[in-house]
Amino acid sequence: MSGHTDAHAQPSDPRPLSRREFLTRAGWTALGAALFQLPGVLRGRGWLDEAAAQNADLTLDTMNGLVAFAVPGPDVYSIAQEQSSTSPGGIAARAGENMIQNLDAFLAAPSLGPFSSGAVPLSGAVANLLNSMAASVDPTAASGGFPSHFSRLSFANKVEVFRRLEGTQGDDDLAKAIRYLALLLPGFAAFCCYNEWHVFDEPTRTLSGRPVGWDISNYYPGQTAAADGWPELLGYYKGRKKAER
Repeated sequence: MSGHTDAHAQPSDPRPLSRREFLTRAGWTALGAALFQLPGVLRGRGWLDEAAAQNADLTLDTMNGLVAFAVPGPDVYSIAQEQSSTSPGGIAARAGENMIQNLDAFLAAPSLGPFSSGAVPLSGAVANLLNSMAASVDPTAASGGFPSHFSRLSFANKVEVFRRLEGTQGDDDLAKAIRYLALLLPGFAAFCCYNEWHVFDEPTRTLSGRPVGWDISNYYPGQTAAADGWPELLGYYKGRKKAER
C-alpha cells in the first residue's frame, strides 16, 4: 500500500483469532486500503478543501448525517432527512463520534505533500468527500440548517450521493478507491451504530448501560451484560456423545 509505514503494525500473536477478531481485522484492512488514498484522490479531483477537512465540528456533523442515514432514529438529523424512527438510532449511540475515532486512529493521516499545510485527518477527508458530492446533488439543500451539506440532504438525496460515488468512472486506482469506499461507508456506519462503544467502560471492560443496538435488535431484553452461553448448549445434548450416520 503506497505510503504505508510500520507505525501501526501489530506484533505477532500466536493465539488463534476469534471469528469477531478475524472479521474486524479483515474489514479494517480493506477499508484502510481505500482510506489511505482518499486525500490524494480528493485533491486530484478538486474535491479537497483542507480547511473544511480540518474542521472537527463540520466533520462530526457530517458523520452524524451519515449515521442517521444508516440507522434513523427520532433525532433532528433523521427528522431533517424525512426518514426517522420512534426507536433510538445511530445518533443516540454516538456513532458519529465512534466513526471519527476509528477512522483517525486506524491509520496515520497521510500528508498531501508540498501542497499541504500538514496531514489531513481521515475522518475529515471522508466528510469532505460526502459534502463535495452532496453539493453537486442538491446545491441549495438547507433542511435542518446543519453546518455540513451532506446532513442537509433528504434521505433520497443521500442515496443519490452514494449512487454517484459508486458510479465514479475510471479504471485507475483513485476511481476504484472512491467506488470501494462508497460501498463500505454505509455498512461501517451501521456497525458503529450497533456496537457497544458508547456504553463500554474500557478500564473495567464492562458495560455502563444497555447499548442502543441491543434495544433496536431486541437482544437479551432488559440485560446490560452479554449472555455467557445458555444451559441448553453446555456439555452434551441429553448425554449424547456421538451421532450415528
